[in-house]
Amino acid sequence: MHRGRITAFYRQNLFFCNFLLAWSLLFSLLCTAQHFSFATSAWDLSIFDYAMSSTLKGDIMAEPFHYFGWGSHLAIHFTPVLFFLVPLYLVFKGPLFLLYIQVLAVGLAAIPLYLIAKHKFPDRKIAVAAAFVFLTYRPLLTGLMYDFHPEMFYPLFIFASYYFLAIRNKKTLFFLSIFLALAIKEDFAVYTFFYCLWLARKKEWKKSAAWAMLGSALYILLTFAVFIPFFRGQVQVGQTYEFISKWRDYGHTPLEIFKHALARPLQLLKDLKPIANLGHLANYFLPLLCMPLGSSAALLLLPPLAIGWGSRIPTMASFGLHYGAALIPFLFLALLLTWQRLHKAADKAHGTMRPCWQWLVVLIVLVNLSNFKWNLFTPGKYQFIHEYPSVKGCLLQIPAAASLAAQSALIPHIAKRKAIFMLPATGEAEYILLHLRLNPWPMSAAQLQELDASLRLSPKYSPVFSCGYLHLYKKTDQAAMPQSGEKR
Repeated sequence: MHRGRITAFYRQNLFFCNFLLAWSLLFSLLCTAQHFSFATSAWDLSIFDYAMSSTLKGDIMAEPFHYFGWGSHLAIHFTPVLFFLVPLYLVFKGPLFLLYIQVLAVGLAAIPLYLIAKHKFPDRKIAVAAAFVFLTYRPLLTGLMYDFHPEMFYPLFIFASYYFLAIRNKKTLFFLSIFLALAIKEDFAVYTFFYCLWLARKKEWKKSAAWAMLGSALYILLTFAVFIPFFRGQVQVGQTYEFISKWRDYGHTPLEIFKHALARPLQLLKDLKPIANLGHLANYFLPLLCMPLGSSAALLLLPPLAIGWGSRIPTMASFGLHYGAALIPFLFLALLLTWQRLHKAADKAHGTMRPCWQWLVVLIVLVNLSNFKWNLFTPGKYQFIHEYPSVKGCLLQIPAAASLAAQSALIPHIAKRKAIFMLPATGEAEYILLHLRLNPWPMSAAQLQELDASLRLSPKYSPVFSCGYLHLYKKTDQAAMPQSGEKR
């Protein structure tokens, strides 16, 4: 858009634009407060921070926080969309930039959603309601406030692709949006393929959707047959896709796993926990009064549900945290299309039904407002922000080149270094840093206290800084020297 068109859009959509700006500012501030309260972590914020910085130095998406040590994150997830952010790292560096760009991406997703709704309904209030529900939708905010994940860009690219194809008939921008959606993550490419298949049901979209399907299929083939095996080979962990390996007790190939599942269906049901995982979908459907089920777009939920429920990662199988980003754009497209059906039915009934379905829209707005993450405004959520000065003072005691092991919650605040370890791994680091009251994950609080007690008694380490629950240990000269009888 030219500056004049942006100004005109702002004036014509004043309430929506002001709400979006206020929302963006609010969540940027909340993300900042959360970060300085040590509620971010190495998994997954520092993973991407290190990956982007390493790429600028020629080491493609390298990070040290997975089990194979330093290696490309693309060996775990193929996320080429990150390369578009790397140039920005030349100017804006660090974890806060990633948090802000994620808020921006989620906020921008509301614009094509609003424009789609504005096109479908003569009453602009419906479009505002759709955007409001999206930006206050609890599953979306849960993912937004959990570190940084490229999956959170998915609603933006799906809404944009629909808007450019169905509303504006801008084929080039449609294909660009589809490409960016494919590039988010390997499983999201599969969801995008089925989304293009769904688009092809309409005659006027069929040709563009067919080309997008073909491109999606080719991208999926290259991803799983070429790119993922290549990057996994680089870190020497075998070429089997990471999440196939979670089912290694069923077999070593997809065919072996499928045969084992067919032969032992009861074991499969026990492992998948379908009833428990089905219950988690209430968090997605009830705030929308199950209205997305009134559209064929609800079928687009099936591919992410199948892959999610096939995961042995409990949070992924329950679509907790950021994993719901695979469902959210399709839920909201289905919601708008259901509203459109009700609107048309009301017009056919000469407006007698219109108050009924409009009150349903109001009810959804109120339900989402009551279901909003109000705990984001409780002081207790940011209780450790006063610890930040002492942590920064402690970090000044650690030489930039020294090896360091630290809690996941502390690592995003530590200057990047080659030798960094996330507790409980220590890697015989020169320094070990921990805080007994911060989130101990992936350790338990008891394990963290046990580690602290063992370090206090260990002849290999001595305390060099202590402030309340914050403790820094340094390897002693005795530990660094070879023992008698050892080869020098």
